[in-house]
Amino acid sequence: MNNLDKEKVLFFCCDIQDVFNNEANQKNYNCLQVIECGCLMNEFAKIYEIPIIVSEQNPKVFGNTVQQLKNTFTQNTHFYEKFTFTMLSDKGLEILKQYPNRNQVVIYGLETHICVQQTCLDLIKLGYQVYILTDGTSSSKPIFRSTAYERLKQCNVYLETSQSVIYTLMQTSKDEKFREVLKLIKKYQFQNIFPSL
Repeated sequence: MNNLDKEKVLFFCCDIQDVFNNEANQKNYNCLQVIECGCLMNEFAKIYEIPIIVSEQNPKVFGNTVQQLKNTFTQNTHFYEKFTFTMLSDKGLEILKQYPNRNQVVIYGLETHICVQQTCLDLIKLGYQVYILTDGTSSSKPIFRSTAYERLKQCNVYLETSQSVIYTLMQTSKDEKFREVLKLIKKYQFQNIFPSL
């Protein structure tokens, strides 16, 4: 396995939409944690100019990407609607082709066992190295989430956390942007963190 590289990675933000961000679903999906993790990753991407690809599943039904996330997107962010569960719809593939030298994907979003899982498996088929954030993905039931992780591990998807990915991408405290990133990590304390996989 090659280490994550700022020049080779893409961030995938999968279907973190308004439908999940109401009182009931905040509890069922721990959506506040997923949103907070997504904001952290988006702001990190802004610091290092990492492209972000953002999908919205049938937004007429499920709403748009939650506003908190929209506030953290960079100019180098690609939005698109989809109806397939995988993010690799025709439009998703079209965007992906814009980055032929980036063969690593870090993914966060909803739901782990449906859209996120299918996206990961499709990326693996295309030869990408795929890293799923366990503190940035969720499902309506814990068993759905944990089973998806088991399936994905068997298919060579790497289970990671946001901080693990961030520090791997930085590599050293001598990175010129280290202090800026440290402030970012302190900003997002993850009060609603998942208790386990």
